[in-house]
Amino acid sequence: MAGAAPRVTRTRDIPPDPSIARAVGRHHSFETAVADLIDNSIDAGARNVCVRFLETQGAVVGLRLIDDGEGMDGASIDDAMTFARTRDYSPGDLGHFGLGLKAASLSQADVLRVYSHRLGAPPTGRMIAASEPTQVAELDDEEVGGLLEGITVDFVFTTGTVVEWADPRTFLSSTDVSDRARWIDGRISAVMSHLGVVFHRRIASGAVRIVVDVYDLEHRESGVPRVVSAIDPFGYDRLPNDPYPADLRTAIDGGEVLGRAHVWPAAQSGRPEFRLGGRPGTLAQGLYFYRKDRLLQIGGWNTLTVSRPELEYARIALDVTATLEPHITINPEKAGLELDADLRQALLGATVGESGLTFAGFLTAAAGARAESRKYTKRPVELVEPGRGFGADLIDAFGSTVDRADADPVDIRWALEKSESPLRIDLDRRTIWLNQQYRDVIAGPGSMDADDAPFVKTLLMILYSRYFEGSHLGSREKAELAAWEELLTAALREELALQARELGKPDE
Repeated sequence: MAGAAPRVTRTRDIPPDPSIARAVGRHHSFETAVADLIDNSIDAGARNVCVRFLETQGAVVGLRLIDDGEGMDGASIDDAMTFARTRDYSPGDLGHFGLGLKAASLSQADVLRVYSHRLGAPPTGRMIAASEPTQVAELDDEEVGGLLEGITVDFVFTTGTVVEWADPRTFLSSTDVSDRARWIDGRISAVMSHLGVVFHRRIASGAVRIVVDVYDLEHRESGVPRVVSAIDPFGYDRLPNDPYPADLRTAIDGGEVLGRAHVWPAAQSGRPEFRLGGRPGTLAQGLYFYRKDRLLQIGGWNTLTVSRPELEYARIALDVTATLEPHITINPEKAGLELDADLRQALLGATVGESGLTFAGFLTAAAGARAESRKYTKRPVELVEPGRGFGADLIDAFGSTVDRADADPVDIRWALEKSESPLRIDLDRRTIWLNQQYRDVIAGPGSMDADDAPFVKTLLMILYSRYFEGSHLGSREKAELAAWEELLTAALREELALQARELGKPDE
């Protein structure tokens, strides 16, 4: 019969091509990959999770994530390790795609091993390699059981799962001892900060405890575990008569979605909850989406507006409810969301607070709060005017706070100097030259901006301003300049020595 579809003769499962499997997870960072593994642990009922770096002879050679969840039997571990299969998710699960374990792990390491023990089932283990990610190898149950029995953590571990990354690709390969120490300290700090933000609600409620440690494979012992603390992006102390936080009401699909709009108090912008791992406030503004008390997006405006300095105190918290889910796409790394046109339009039409402030009005209020925090009081003090080497905001602060001395502006610039001194005063060119070889110490690692190190530069302007105000230096002023140079050089030596000691490197 014309138009009739041919009948089905048989059906069969076709596994994904290995090249497709290898493409999954490419946008994972180390921190997002670890967070994805912890999602699985929480879904398995874990109350304790240990992120363990494996070390031998000072080199980090792998990672294990250990949890005290319900564990897996042979059938469930096969489901977890197979790309062509996803498990059934319950409404409270953090898992979303069925790809997290494989994609997160193989984005960081060439070999993934999983060992697990469920009550009433024998220990079981599986392995997959990045070179053939659709091939799952079964591990000897008896040896897996011995490995699990040898796991030592600071919580009771009778059932649960160990995820192991072997042959890591993203770990430091340098053999230099100081490089290794710097790398592991930086990596631990970064992952603790990220996990503290992403899981802050669950950590604060006591639903999960996360620790990070380093395990020496030769001596079979771990260092003291570091407990991950909750870092709440909205964890400021509310001020008296402050209208924020305020309810943000959004109408969509005939219903109402409730969020919370926040304007972070300027006086509390030094808190780690504002800086979120040290990032500038301008990068932390925007929308924060949660799903099942797990933070999926850390700031960003999703094209509702553009990030700009004047909005650095504006943050909005939204929970991804059943009403919002049809309008949101979660990326596989759970590090950001895409909103459809309907939801973007609904958010632009949202109202904030009891006065019914519009979304645009809220942004204006946030920008006004920042502008108010940057009002300065004029003081009866004179300083030379800053020139090159300072950002526009800092130049405005100088103009609003102190009077300009009757002298030409002074620049602070970088130049490679042969001297050990961190700076050189050039009265003729009206410039304070900072020694380029110490830029990482003075301005921070990797700094390349012309207006970097604003705090240090401001202190130098306060200290050296009066030497640029006249045309002649007497013997007293010359002696002072020499003394300040010696003191700053001594401070630099001490700073370098402290860094060397922190890295386990002897003073030179």
